[in-house]
Amino acid sequence: MEKAILKTLIYANIFGFPLKGYEVLKWLIGRETSLIKVEQGLNRLVKKKKIQTFKDFYFLKRKKKLIDKRLRRQKISKNLLLKAKILTQVLKIIPWVKLVGISGGLAVDNCSRKDDIDLFLITDKNRIWLSRFFATVIFDFLRVRRKVNMKPMQASGKFCFNTILDEEHLEQSFKDSYTAHEVLQMRPLWQKEGIYTKYLSDNDWAFEYLPNWTSRIKYSKIKKDKGTKVVDLLEIIARWLQIKLMKKSTGLERVEEGGLYFHPLDKRAGILKEYYKKISSVNL
Repeated sequence: MEKAILKTLIYANIFGFPLKGYEVLKWLIGRETSLIKVEQGLNRLVKKKKIQTFKDFYFLKRKKKLIDKRLRRQKISKNLLLKAKILTQVLKIIPWVKLVGISGGLAVDNCSRKDDIDLFLITDKNRIWLSRFFATVIFDFLRVRRKVNMKPMQASGKFCFNTILDEEHLEQSFKDSYTAHEVLQMRPLWQKEGIYTKYLSDNDWAFEYLPNWTSRIKYSKIKKDKGTKVVDLLEIIARWLQIKLMKKSTGLERVEEGGLYFHPLDKRAGILKEYYKKISSVNL
């Protein structure tokens, strides 16, 4: 238990994010347990002086200053979340969009003043390119979309369509601790037809890394064919046009079947490297 708790606090520390007891349980890496056992483990680690606690937060030694940082970011995130909830309602006019959520720092109330707002979209099958086209047009018109060449302060509070998946390609290709956190941290703002449940079900593997997050969910739905030849043709045109524009971009894009990933800075490899290095240094 103590090793699992230390792994969890080490991972959270990479993001400068001290945790409360119930959060340690929720994000406990690799061990299914109860809140009482987690609290007992935390108390033992505090007594052994391997971790510290203050204001109900638990953190690694000499990391007390992170509490004030987290509380400041919670206030910033509250305003950004309200902005996201209001402005993303307009995306409901795109008929193929089935879910809009937030990912990244805002999903866990950990945004700084320089951060943008990462959006996560799920669309109908074979409609990611059309959905992205209309979503970017709408947010460009509203002047709230982050552009690749923006400086950090210019991008502050702007929206980035970080991930777009179609309903038949929700399972993530990377299966590791980082991706498991990203999957389960994503916070839906609105959805249709219970698609969020399908997202969790298709990524059931994430619960092997974070078994206390929630109960495993199974999803079933009657398939409806919403495609027409005209719209299928428009999807092909939208894909061709956007891929052509991407070749001029300096951002980091990943295009998969049924999935688009836009990350100006892909942190996955660096964070996993730092995480494994730190747990190895303390024989975990």
